[in-house]
Amino acid sequence: MRYSSVINNTRRYETKRIQVDGELRLNGWRRLFWLAYPSDNVLLLMLAVSVGVMTGGGVWLFREGIDFFQQTYQQGFLNGLLRGVGPAGIVVVLALAGLIVGLLMDRLIGEERHHGVAGIMEAVALAGGRLRYRRMPVKAALASFSLGAGASVGPEDPSVQIGANLGSMLGQRLHLTDERVRLLVAAGAAGGIAAAFRAPIAGVFFALEIILGDFSTGSFGVVVLTSVIASVVTQAIEAHSAVFTVSDAMGPELGIANYALGGLQEIPLYIVLGILVAPVSALFIRLLYWQHDLWHHIKLARPVKTMLAGCVVGGIAVFLPQIMGTGRDTMNALLNQNGADFALGLLLLLAFGKMLATTISLGGGFVGGMFAPALFVGAAFGRAFGVFLALAFPGTFSANPAAFAIAGMAAAMTGVIRAPITAVLLLFELTNDYNLILPIMLTTAVCLLVVERIAPHGIYQLGLARKGIRLTKGHTDLLQTVTVGEVMLTDVATIPATLPAAQVQSELDRPNTHGVLVTDSDGLLYGVVTQEDIARARRAGTLDSQTAGDICTKDVITVTPDMPISNAIRIASDRDLGHLPVVASRNSRRLLGLVRRRDLVKAYNLASQRQAENLQRAEEVRLTTYSRAHVVELRVQPHSPVADRLIRDIQWPPGSVVATIRRHGQLIVPRGDTPLRPDDLLLVVTTAERENELRQLIATTNGNMKETNGDS
Repeated sequence: MRYSSVINNTRRYETKRIQVDGELRLNGWRRLFWLAYPSDNVLLLMLAVSVGVMTGGGVWLFREGIDFFQQTYQQGFLNGLLRGVGPAGIVVVLALAGLIVGLLMDRLIGEERHHGVAGIMEAVALAGGRLRYRRMPVKAALASFSLGAGASVGPEDPSVQIGANLGSMLGQRLHLTDERVRLLVAAGAAGGIAAAFRAPIAGVFFALEIILGDFSTGSFGVVVLTSVIASVVTQAIEAHSAVFTVSDAMGPELGIANYALGGLQEIPLYIVLGILVAPVSALFIRLLYWQHDLWHHIKLARPVKTMLAGCVVGGIAVFLPQIMGTGRDTMNALLNQNGADFALGLLLLLAFGKMLATTISLGGGFVGGMFAPALFVGAAFGRAFGVFLALAFPGTFSANPAAFAIAGMAAAMTGVIRAPITAVLLLFELTNDYNLILPIMLTTAVCLLVVERIAPHGIYQLGLARKGIRLTKGHTDLLQTVTVGEVMLTDVATIPATLPAAQVQSELDRPNTHGVLVTDSDGLLYGVVTQEDIARARRAGTLDSQTAGDICTKDVITVTPDMPISNAIRIASDRDLGHLPVVASRNSRRLLGLVRRRDLVKAYNLASQRQAENLQRAEEVRLTTYSRAHVVELRVQPHSPVADRLIRDIQWPPGSVVATIRRHGQLIVPRGDTPLRPDDLLLVVTTAERENELRQLIATTNGNMKETNGDS
């Protein structure tokens, strides 16, 4: 029975209230009945508390697992090997760990559609927050082993998955609505961050920024409650355990650092740091997916690939052992005075060595996340920046290099994860020091502005985009999903600036031509000439003596190919322009094309088709999640035996059901009397045994069929 149905039934037996001694009380058995079947809001709060308690306990067990494997496997096994084969024992330890992780992942988990937080984001957006929670214990155990063995991955992403899967489990078990399940998944993710970092505020904004993509007040209370409860539970179990132990500038460990600015003259340095961290963050993202593609195309068994990845990471760790595992001790050192033991060259090696080791670990098949590695890279790079300033300008700046390490952590996390509010609040909660909040915010904002020009997608968004899923936050205009570059006219007629003005009229006399673009000798945009420019020159009597470059309008409003078409249309409408030149970038005059008002129709059709594809993808994920069956896409070929036949007249293989049809960009829910047309894209739920029969029936080729085992 659905829980919501039980709640609705209780409303038929509304509790009668009676006056006793001037107080309003409930009848005895009805009071118990109300407690057994609470209202929707009370139920949601109870579930929020439950998710918080379970997430706090689950993250604590996960961290205990890391410590256990580190002591029993890495240290126990490695100490024996070091005496026998020397530092090369690290390679053996990680290679064997890779073999074990790859074997268990291959046997127990299989291929996953998306890994980690990206899978949670997809499930929340497209599948009602329904996750494969039964796999979570195995994945958490393998993540603990990966980290304990020394793989260069992070523990925070698995912590988020633990909380999110617990929230999804409760929502699915109680048959809650999709909206409620999504909310519990986001609340669990917030609890995972809160428990992992002892940072409940950062956990809340991580859930709102990344998981939900929405800051509505309706979801705020549940997320806050779960985050606080998870943090309280973890701190109650590990009362004296801190993620980072930050020492005072004088030396004794007080848990609070005194990072004061040396003066206002140091503020521009944090701007420079944000600019420098941005390309490092973009490189980190691209390096990860390059490694992912590289290992994916290696034709070896999964356990063998993970073992080879362990060998490579172990080889790096022989020279840079600090990159192994979470890197927590190294980050502690970078945030304290003993970070002075790190020279400038070593700090840069640590930053780029961690990037390489992390991307190889994740691309090769180890289980973990990018959260902590991004913080590690930011701390090392920020500290290196501080050390460089001290060496280059001795006595000029008095800021502690650890202050730049903290700002670098926030900037790198923002550049990689794209959660600026979470990054700022996380570093504030970790340091418990308000003195650096303004430099941290400044560095983060600058890094975000720069990195979005270099790499528009964050680590999670890019993973979804590579699969054709582009999630939008909040209620977005349909045309926001189409860029200028997708609809612009690339074959644009131009005239040189040296062309006599008297000859421009013939160009303007062409049909549907309101203006002609003028280019200089290098082919760069010089201006635009219109009928008004011709008339002005004719009235002045200079038409025969001037060139197109002399009479044209040089202050041209342009757009870039990555701008949403809705923004370009708004600019054209505000200024009553019939067309807008498209240039490579804001500061460039290199002409790429032209966007006109008539391109609005083309853009709208493209946006509608894209929306239909997203709906198709959502249905695919839902079917896979609910039915646990194979979902395949089949395109009807022109000469297929099913073409131009009704669905009910086709002899489908047993256990196969046509779920949706996409025809010319429109999504169709099929019925028995729905005809199939050539080029229709069918979404069919079937079993693995019937795939070949379906292929023969539809007469598809391998290139027109894809299998999805959809895992969130």
